Amino acid sequence: MSNYLIELSIIHTVLIIGYWFFLRKELQYSKMRFYLLGSTFLAIIIPLLKLPKFFFSSNEMIYAIPMEAAPVNAMTIVASDNSTFFNYDFLLWIYLGISVIFLFKFLSGVIHLIKLERKSSYELFNDTFIRKVHDIEGSFTFFNWIFLSDEIDKNQEGYHAILKHEKAHAAMGHTYDLIFFELFKVCFWWLPTVWFINKEIKKIHEYQADAHVLKSYDINQYSSILISSTLKTNGLSLASSFHDGLIFKRLKAMKKQAKNVSSWKLGVLGSLCAILFVVFACSEELGQETNEILTENPTTKSIAEAEVFTVVEEHPEFIGGINAFYEYLSNEIKYPKEARLNGIEGSVNVEFVVEKDGSISEVKAVKGIGSGCDIEAERVLKNAPLFKPGVQRGKPVRVKMSIPIVFKIDGNKTNSDKSPQGIIVVNEVESKNMKLKIDASFNNGAWSGTVYDEEGKGLPGASIVVVGTTTGTVSDLDGTFKVSTNESNDLHISFVGYESVKLAGN
Repeated sequence: MSNYLIELSIIHTVLIIGYWFFLRKELQYSKMRFYLLGSTFLAIIIPLLKLPKFFFSSNEMIYAIPMEAAPVNAMTIVASDNSTFFNYDFLLWIYLGISVIFLFKFLSGVIHLIKLERKSSYELFNDTFIRKVHDIEGSFTFFNWIFLSDEIDKNQEGYHAILKHEKAHAAMGHTYDLIFFELFKVCFWWLPTVWFINKEIKKIHEYQADAHVLKSYDINQYSSILISSTLKTNGLSLASSFHDGLIFKRLKAMKKQAKNVSSWKLGVLGSLCAILFVVFACSEELGQETNEILTENPTTKSIAEAEVFTVVEEHPEFIGGINAFYEYLSNEIKYPKEARLNGIEGSVNVEFVVEKDGSISEVKAVKGIGSGCDIEAERVLKNAPLFKPGVQRGKPVRVKMSIPIVFKIDGNKTNSDKSPQGIIVVNEVESKNMKLKIDASFNNGAWSGTVYDEEGKGLPGASIVVVGTTTGTVSDLDGTFKVSTNESNDLHISFVGYESVKLAGN
C-alpha cells in the first residue's frame, strides 16, 4: 500500500509540474482539461500495472528468517529488530479518518444539491428548464440542472448570456470532472497537486463556458454583463457557476487570442508520460524476465538465492497469534511410540515456507532424529492453519522459516502401554555451552563459508546477519552460506542451542 502511494505521488507530481511549465498559460482549454484528467488517471493506473497478479511468476524469491529459541510459555520469536519509530497502524487510522471527513463533506454537498433541486420551482425559458431557488445567490449548474436565484429576473440584461454560460457547463459535462477530482481528493488529500488541480479545473471550466458564449456575444458586451453581475459564489464545490470569483482572470483570458499549443510542448509531455510508464509500470515485467533467466541458469540462480535471504519488513504471523501457533503444535504433535520405546530423543529442526496466501508449503525436517519424529513434525506443520503472510516493500512475499521441535523422554513416567512418556517442547532447547564452528572468508564483495555443529557436520538453518543492517541469510542443507556485504561489516551467526559467533570484518 505504501509503495503504491509513493509511486502515485511521484507520477502525479511530475505530470502536474509538466503542466505548470508547458500548459498553464495556454488558451487551448480542451487540451488543458484533457491533460489534467489524463495525468490524474495515469497516476492512479500506472502503479497498479505491476501488481503481482499481472506479472509475478512462480519463480519468486524467498526471504528467509529463522525462528529463534523461546520457551513454550513465553511464546516469543527472536528475529532481527524491525521495530520502527512510527506506529503504522495508527498512521493508517489517521489517514482513513481524514479521508472519511472529506468523503462526508463531498456527500453532504451532493445531498445539499439534491435538496435544492427538490425545493426549487421549475421555469421553462426558450426550451430550457430552469430551477429557481430563493435562498441562493447567482447561478450554477450540476449535471443538467441549471439553478438560478429567484432574484435574477429574466428581463434583466444578460439573462440570455447567463443561461448560455450555464448550458455550456452542462453540455460539456463539467460536473463529471468535478466529481472525479473531488473523489481523488478524498483518497489522496495529502498530495499538494490534488488541491492545485481542483482549483485549476474549475478555472478551465469557466474559460471554456466563456469561450462558448463569445461565439454569440461581442466581447465588450459579454464583459459588461460579467462586471455588472453579482460576483459572489454559492459555496458549492461540485457546481459550475457563471457568478464565479475568477472574474478578472476570465476577462483577461477572453481578450487573448487563442493559439495552438506548440507541438514541441505536446511532444515533451507525451515523452514524460511514456518515461513514467516505462519506469514504474514495466520494471516488474523486466524483473520477471530476469527471474526466468536465473531459472534457466542453475549457477546464477544459486548465487541469486544466496543473496535474497533478506529479513522481511513484516514477518509472517500465525492467525490468532504466536501463542495459538505454539499451542497448536504442542497439542497436535504426538511422540511416536517407536521413538519412546527406543529412547530416541533430541531436536528436529523443521523448515517451511509461508506462501503469499498464508498457507504452508515445502515442509522439510532438515536435521532430525528419525524413529518417526521427523515425519510427525512435518505432518503437523503441513496441516497447520493459515498464517498472515510476510510483507516486503508493501507486497506479500514467500518467507522461509525454521523451527526446532524438541522430543524428550520422561523416564519417571510411563503410558498405559508401559512405554516411557514423551514430552514435546516447541522451540526450546538446553544450551550446549558450545560455540558454532565457522569456516568463512570474504571474496568479491561477499562473505561465504560453512557453519558446522559440535560434531563437525554442516549445520543447516543457522542465522547469518550483517551487523547493523537487516541483511542476512540462513545456511543451506550442507551448512554453507553466502551473503553480500562490505569487507568491513561484521557477521553475527547464531543457531538454537549454541552460543552465537561474531565474525569481525577487516
